[in-house]
Amino acid sequence: MPISAVLLALCLGTLVWLVRNDRRDYRAFKLLTETGDRQKRYRAWLTQSVLLITCTAVAALAILGRLRALAILPGEFRPLRDALHASGASTGVFTRGLIAGGLGAVAGGILLGFFAGRFFRRKTKPVYAGDVAALMPRNTAETVWAALLSVNAGIGEEIYFRLLLPLLLVTLCHQALAAFAIACLIFGAVHLYQGAAGIFATTVIGGFMAGLYLLSGNLWVPMAAHALLDLVGLVIRPTLQRMTGRRRAAEA
Repeated sequence: MPISAVLLALCLGTLVWLVRNDRRDYRAFKLLTETGDRQKRYRAWLTQSVLLITCTAVAALAILGRLRALAILPGEFRPLRDALHASGASTGVFTRGLIAGGLGAVAGGILLGFFAGRFFRRKTKPVYAGDVAALMPRNTAETVWAALLSVNAGIGEEIYFRLLLPLLLVTLCHQALAAFAIACLIFGAVHLYQGAAGIFATTVIGGFMAGLYLLSGNLWVPMAAHALLDLVGLVIRPTLQRMTGRRRAAEA
């Protein structure tokens, strides 16, 4: 059996275990009320993610002899990139448009959340794409762990889901587009603990990150975008909500 098939089986087995474990842990996490217990769970998730996602992905690439793929777009992906370019999605214009659109959405979300909390006095329940409300940090100490989780997710998950899995899958299906599509679906499924809305949202985000990767030819682009997106959701937005909440309480 080819080593790529063995690694793919091991990766998929690991993800199945993570999905089952995350659902159980998240149900338990929702019941925690003490910040010390919540921080302990954040630390456990960070350690788990570093070891089973980030380190596993780098180790698998090393076994394949493909560590250079971290810096250079693999040859298996170049026909798909060329097809995207030929369709009019030029690296310069289209990629800048994707990045600008993403940054605009992030900035808009921050401003909307800030001004909504600033000008609307009644207490409103925040809306999230998926069952993630319990993940939001409640104080500065929890925010530090959330920030570390966000940065690690941006780095590790992009290596795992935008590079390693498509690279392993393309050896079986021989089609880069299919490999990336399957990897995006797996990326969404891994977020099963967030419910149907969370699966849909993360699948779409996975497709967006794959587009950034292919069109830029640089894995650091989706890494940065992913980390920024998570930082906005898990750090900036909750912090602004706490600030506006304290301001409303002081003015009451």
